Amino acid sequence: MDNRTGFRPKGHAFLAEQARRTLGVTAFPVLAEIPMPLVHTALGAAVCGVAVVVRPEALGLRNSAIADVALALLTAIVLVGYDLLVYPKARRPGLEGAALPTAAVGAFGVVLAGVTPISIRLAAGVVATLVIGGVPQLAGRRLIDAEGGIIRLLRDIAGIAVLTPVLVAGASPVLDPLWRGAVVGAITVLVSFDGLRTENLSIARAIPLAFVLGAVLAGATVVIPPSSAQIGARAAVLLVFWYGLRGMAGVFAAENTERRLTLLEYGVFVALAIGALRWFSLQT
Repeated sequence: MDNRTGFRPKGHAFLAEQARRTLGVTAFPVLAEIPMPLVHTALGAAVCGVAVVVRPEALGLRNSAIADVALALLTAIVLVGYDLLVYPKARRPGLEGAALPTAAVGAFGVVLAGVTPISIRLAAGVVATLVIGGVPQLAGRRLIDAEGGIIRLLRDIAGIAVLTPVLVAGASPVLDPLWRGAVVGAITVLVSFDGLRTENLSIARAIPLAFVLGAVLAGATVVIPPSSAQIGARAAVLLVFWYGLRGMAGVFAAENTERRLTLLEYGVFVALAIGALRWFSLQT
């Protein structure tokens, strides 16, 4: 009997779970199979350390951006590769655990490029480290059907924390339109994919919808003229716009006709955001 779970054994809880399985008792969720996210958190700290080394002050904006993209891709490869080597097939988070951490690396690079106060950079690094370390564990809870409302809320909060500094950069005139659209679009795709999966959409449906949301947000940041004034307000409106669109996409794709009220609620967010964005464009 192969009791390999893919997660490293963790004390008496793990042994008790194995005993229950041997006796055929399945009434308890397999929480013993979820380890503390030490490896992923260590990876997150290392990635953020490298991101600080390749910050724009050291390499220049263009070279730093290239290095950040390479670092984000490397993070995704390491996370997925670690899952392939350590976890059995039924317990591999895969894209579930790699999308949001990859976005966190990109968002931290954006903060390093656009924000100089050390305190804000430090806070952004802590957020990125926690996202890289914690999200794969949250994805593991989904795979063993142990994801409750609090876990879903934590994933939503993580997505918002990752996307917010990117939308601030999208509302800023520091970057040219091409760079702003590319950064916002790429990070939005990754965060949207994770958010749509939180809405219980299948991977096959979540991926194309995430790309659509990324294209829409990228287009909005390019079309709406950036301004040094009211950057926070513009970013907040873009965040509300994304939240509403993501919610509407989740409702439509779920094909649940009983959620019309939910669709209307998300539609209100989208309508208000469009009106605010239109007002900002007229003020410029």
